[in-house]
Amino acid sequence: MSQTTQFRVLDFDCPSCAGTVERALSNVDGVEDVEVHYATGRVEVTYETDVADPDTFAQTIENQGYTPQSA
Repeated sequence: MSQTTQFRVLDFDCPSCAGTVERALSNVDGVEDVEVHYATGRVEVTYETDVADPDTFAQTIENQGYTPQSA
């Protein structure tokens, strides 16, 4: 089953930062779709619930050097 979760990332400095997070999240097992909006800091992840979870996404964002907040 698929589910979508959202985060806010307020410390993006440039569109390239958003691209870095988008690529990292896209490589997480179970992720079906990622949308990152630099201007608003919104990150939306659609994923398979039996494979991935929001905690993994938050950790992935942190590993890229950014601070995720639940939206």
